Amino acid sequence: MTEFRTIIKHGYEEVALWRDQEAGIEAICAIHSTARGPAIGGTRWQPYAEVDDAFADVLRLSEAMTLKSSAARLPFGGGKAVVIGDPASKTEKQLRSYAEFVNQFEGRYLTTTDVGTTTDEIDQLAQWTPHVVGTSPALGGSGDTSALTSVTVLNGIYATLEALDGDPSPEGKTIVVVGVGKVGSRVARSLAEDGARVLVADLRAIAAAALAMEIGAGTISVDEAYVVPCDVLSPNALGGVFGEETIPGLQCRAICGGANNQLVRDPDDAALIAERGILYAPDYVVNSGGVISVAQEVVGWNHGQAVEHAEGVFETTREIFELATRRKITTAEAARDFALARIPAPAS
Repeated sequence: MTEFRTIIKHGYEEVALWRDQEAGIEAICAIHSTARGPAIGGTRWQPYAEVDDAFADVLRLSEAMTLKSSAARLPFGGGKAVVIGDPASKTEKQLRSYAEFVNQFEGRYLTTTDVGTTTDEIDQLAQWTPHVVGTSPALGGSGDTSALTSVTVLNGIYATLEALDGDPSPEGKTIVVVGVGKVGSRVARSLAEDGARVLVADLRAIAAAALAMEIGAGTISVDEAYVVPCDVLSPNALGGVFGEETIPGLQCRAICGGANNQLVRDPDDAALIAERGILYAPDYVVNSGGVISVAQEVVGWNHGQAVEHAEGVFETTREIFELATRRKITTAEAARDFALARIPAPAS
């Protein structure tokens, strides 16, 4: 009953379970909102311990996609799908079955890559369903979304620095970048070029060391990254890192990064962060480059238009900080209000 109460309370339009025993696949899709347009969101393929864990994840991620698309002023709603299984052992039969699941929504849900899925697999899905975005450029898609995600994260950092010190320049600032994957490495490289003192951390210590040597950055452990004094802490790896246990140890002045769902409890943990005097840039605002990237395929933008839209995250982040200050609420609450205000009310 708890799950049904969650669905009703947060206004999900549709939640569906797909089981194909012959193909050996079990998936859940949640469409949170189509008020602004088709629900868009990636397919997360991972070995959840329990179906309940997958269910909770897809609901949380689906609602976040609604807020992300709305805050980014895109003509999309929010949706998400999760497939319960080992991403390394997925088969063509499973992909074909999953495409059949996506087709059940008749275009109300558009999917793309997420944790455990690749652009190559989206290309495969495109053989069996037209309701995918983010295919490779060879198929006319936008391909790798990390470039635009790094643009939005960087613009979020610039707006955050402006809010802290009245100047958006990262020159001379100490910025800790956690996670040196495609997004984090781009962010760290750009900040170093702009004169920031960059410290990088990653569970893959060799990757962090290689990037640090390339850009003249320092390296620290992931554990150290969350307690070292710095101007901006930029998490660009896993979410769920800021909660009651970790927030008291933070020594940063601000948080701004590309990782999804950084707060264990959103917006409650934002209040704990604010109590520490730390400025938090809501993650779904500053990591919206991915959905902006795939929007090119639906809206018809060229790459230059997409970059210009991504750079608009600077102004959006600034607006959210100003709203939080004016209304005396947390930045997480301000971001949610900002996004919800741009979603049309359901037709009566």
